[in-house]
Amino acid sequence: MSDLWYTAVIIGAACYAYLLVRIIRGLRRLRRIAPKLSSDQPTVSVVIAARNEEKEIRRTIEAVTSQDYPSHLTEIIVVNDRSTDRTAAIVTELCKLHPHLHLLNQTEIDQSLSPKKQAMGRGIRSAKGDIIVTTDADCQPSTGWLTSMVQHFTAEVGMVTGRARFYIEPDAPYWQILQALDFHSQGYAATGLIADDLPFSCSGASLAFRRQLFDEIKGYDGVDKLISGDDELLLAKAAHTDWKIVNAATSAAVVPTRPPATLRELWMQRIRWGSKGLYYNNTRKLVLAGIFLFLLCLTSGPAIMISNSDIRTLWIAFALLKVSLDLAATWLGTRIYGETFNIIDFCVLEILHAPAMVVFAIAGHFMSFEWKGQSFRSRASSTS
Repeated sequence: MSDLWYTAVIIGAACYAYLLVRIIRGLRRLRRIAPKLSSDQPTVSVVIAARNEEKEIRRTIEAVTSQDYPSHLTEIIVVNDRSTDRTAAIVTELCKLHPHLHLLNQTEIDQSLSPKKQAMGRGIRSAKGDIIVTTDADCQPSTGWLTSMVQHFTAEVGMVTGRARFYIEPDAPYWQILQALDFHSQGYAATGLIADDLPFSCSGASLAFRRQLFDEIKGYDGVDKLISGDDELLLAKAAHTDWKIVNAATSAAVVPTRPPATLRELWMQRIRWGSKGLYYNNTRKLVLAGIFLFLLCLTSGPAIMISNSDIRTLWIAFALLKVSLDLAATWLGTRIYGETFNIIDFCVLEILHAPAMVVFAIAGHFMSFEWKGQSFRSRASSTS
């Protein structure tokens, strides 16, 4: 057992270190090099898929209609995805106040395809803008959001990624504070990898791309059966084109969103996120498999030490390697975005991170999950 553990942890650590070094290098590059910006003002279509969002949709639309980007160059399309609450009624009411706001109703779907991707695809197909910008129905972007995203579209750029962050209430439970730090760290990692020309992840809460690019890669074709991934899998397809993908690494491009309110919601969210692994390309699968192996070895190490204390020194060394790399990436990310983090929260999160990621990855591939009031099964669980 110990020999197998030694081999696995070394291979896994190499994959983890490779990815974190790329993240850190990309973040350092962002700190040193000013981005190329364009003064052009193309037409923009903001597309929002909404299902049962009556509590949030009004604030979201008010935030998007309050942008400082010229309203005559902007249209906002809300696709109501079979909502059973007042979502459609609220949007209809707001359409009377904002001529550039439009409502589309998705009343029927293909049950074999992702409902959200069908809603997003319908909204994008009806869009008239040269630039498509997406956000979620529970987000409230700042007034400079569209301007910040659009000005990064120089001639060679086909996609611009922003970031999402959780807004945490002052009386939030401690697990939400840790969850927010983890979510922000994921955003820093995605930012760093894109800056290092290794697009790995992004957030549909703050994402922009040329309509031309969307048409070239045939939209969500080929990834539309997977429930999640309307952002990351689209990014993966865009990465195989000649278009450049860049970050809008500014605070204006960071969109606040609501965190899961309960531990059950968090569990369902992480299972959904983890269900995409089988759809990545082979290179990315290998890297992610190596990282999973590393985290699994760190998680299982203390148990193996009970019967074999010889692995203790190596386990401590690799645990310290992970903490050091994670801390460097998190610190750089906060410097770029003008954010902060608590070192004690970081240490607590590091203790929980490896076992949590192992559990989420396994559950994401073999367990069903709920999303927007519907139940879904992962690809692995549905074929087992």
